[in-house]
Amino acid sequence: MKPSLKKSEILSNKKDISRLFENGEWNNGRYVNIVSLPAETRQVLFATARNIKGAVRRNKGKRYLKECYRNNKEWFSSLCIYGLILRKLPEQHPLDAIRIDIQTQLQHD
Repeated sequence: MKPSLKKSEILSNKKDISRLFENGEWNNGRYVNIVSLPAETRQVLFATARNIKGAVRRNKGKRYLKECYRNNKEWFSSLCIYGLILRKLPEQHPLDAIRIDIQTQLQHD
């Protein structure tokens, strides 16, 4: 079965987002910062840093984050909400670099 990203898995509630950033546990990586907070269901926020210039590059970065999450859901706990914030877009092989960065951060937990 092809992995999918359901709309219910994307964190969009403003109260939950502010609670995530205020009370969540931060892990900083080379390309991606991950914020996590225990919750009843798994939801994920996809965002990019403001220093990535150009809407096309920011949107491409969010697509890379979504693709990494979609293909590797087993890395994420089913009882947490996560915020994936792209700090910097890798120049070479961005999808692989982002995937490795996320994997190393989640394994250290």
